[in-house]
Amino acid sequence: MSDCTKFSLRSILWEIRVIILFYVIGDWLSTAYALPKGQEGNILLSPLISISGIYGLLLLKLLFVALLVFNLYILNNCKHEIAPYLKEGLKSSVAILGIVLTMNNILVGLYNWSFLGYMVAALNV
Repeated sequence: MSDCTKFSLRSILWEIRVIILFYVIGDWLSTAYALPKGQEGNILLSPLISISGIYGLLLLKLLFVALLVFNLYILNNCKHEIAPYLKEGLKSSVAILGIVLTMNNILVGLYNWSFLGYMVAALNV
């Protein structure tokens, strides 16, 4: 038997539970909540949502999670010394992105104000 540690899909999905909660479910539901009060600020996602609706966004997020699971499986079986740091950095950055996007969408839905929109406008000045 090889030295590679065996990781199941279940264990990887448990590792990314925060990503699934915030990046997939939280951002998707909060986007659905905020869209009637504003517009999609991401110029790459706006055409997708206008063509296929909010379910197109969900499909895109699920495809992203599938790629993430594939990458985590590879990193789990990699023997390189930097692999654990890459894995944790990948998980942390996507989880933080999900939290920020979810909070921004909630702000848009409740107060019609976008933190990310404000930051982009401040950078363009």
